[in-house]
Amino acid sequence: MERNPLIVNDSGAYGGGLYGNVKVNGEAEIVDALDCLNLSIRGTSKVSGNTTAKTISVFGEGIFAGSVEAEKLKVSGSCRIERDAEIKTSLVRGEMEIGGRFSTEKAEIKGSLDVKEDVEAEAFILKGKFLVGGLLNAEEIEIALKYSNSRAGEIGGKKIDVRMQGGLPGMFGKKRHLLHADIIEGDQIYLEYTEAGTVRGENIEIGPGCKIGLVEYTGTLNISNEAVVEKTKNRSPFLNWELNLLPFLSPAA
Repeated sequence: MERNPLIVNDSGAYGGGLYGNVKVNGEAEIVDALDCLNLSIRGTSKVSGNTTAKTISVFGEGIFAGSVEAEKLKVSGSCRIERDAEIKTSLVRGEMEIGGRFSTEKAEIKGSLDVKEDVEAEAFILKGKFLVGGLLNAEEIEIALKYSNSRAGEIGGKKIDVRMQGGLPGMFGKKRHLLHADIIEGDQIYLEYTEAGTVRGENIEIGPGCKIGLVEYTGTLNISNEAVVEKTKNRSPFLNWELNLLPFLSPAA
């Protein structure tokens, strides 16, 4: 089926359907589902149904009342997706809000992210703040805390790195920005200014400003003298094997 282009240079409402390139220079509303090759928004645009595209570029404000499926999303401004988002590569400079779950191979965000449900990614890189209502799960998680507090229900990944961005808290009137999570679990973990009930992994470093209820580790553990950890447990299989052998190695009475 032929895909005709749609170019908007002013404002108005347009029907959905199949398109080639869709360019909005101004203000437009697509009143139904949209299936296009490339969507470019320079101004303000709303899609009332689901959106499918190869690439989506938002320079201004994009509102998607349904779900979004795309290979690449680039935002300079604000983007609101009211249902699920399945995006191969996400590059955000500004604000993005997702009303459902967020699935992506790579998300690189400088600004703020608000996801009501889970986030699934291979690489999650954020400088700013985020709110994730459920699980943030990625192979690699790199977070630079900035602007205000961040939160996730649970965080899981192979490599997790959380650091304070922009100098030490308390210097020159700067406020400390904390990450709050119930559980953080990974292989290699480094945390700063994080409050969590449980941190579990192989090699763990608890940096300054942290307050952790329980740390469970199987490899190495380092704790800053500027952190508070209430309890630690070494769950190394080798250590448990040694302890289990002790009764058998003891000399007979």
